[in-house]
Amino acid sequence: MRATLKEPEIAKEFLRRLSETIAWCSQYGRLGDPKESLRTFKPNGSDLSSQSYQVFTVALDRSRALSKNGHPNFTAATSLHGGKLLTYFPNENLADGVAEEASSGFFDADNIPPYDTWIWMAENTQTVLYPSRRKIDVPNNYLIAWVPPLFIPAAKRGLDVHVEACISWLDEHSDPFAESVRRLKLAS
Repeated sequence: MRATLKEPEIAKEFLRRLSETIAWCSQYGRLGDPKESLRTFKPNGSDLSSQSYQVFTVALDRSRALSKNGHPNFTAATSLHGGKLLTYFPNENLADGVAEEASSGFFDADNIPPYDTWIWMAENTQTVLYPSRRKIDVPNNYLIAWVPPLFIPAAKRGLDVHVEACISWLDEHSDPFAESVRRLKLAS
């Protein structure tokens, strides 16, 4: 995946995945069961070690399921349909389980949002400063997920109690990828 959505094909793919995510989660997400209702498309592996591939396979499986259920084609999303975009930084995770408990299972013990909400893995870097004052940029990619409107309060409860900076709302970021999503001008 590219660092921004400047290229029309990349932006179109992001918006198609967003549309499919909204359609799936709106149909199958159950407020009374956040722990299970949005975890249909479990990726291979238990973490995001092969990040982009895992997010891609979740999106592909969701797309296939929607097509099989009579939704073969999706146009690019122009709105978030009342939902919000969330970020998850796997490299920042302490996996303390606090967000899972506070969100009634919307986040799992590793602070990972439900698989069915996954849209994209954004390339990102973080500058690390060595004691010698030498700087180096290291990968710090992050997942973008769509939080359905009904689940925003549960997600917010998880965000309010977690101690590390691994989960946050995308609109709180100012990196190139977040800026490129803002330029899409998706209405809430």
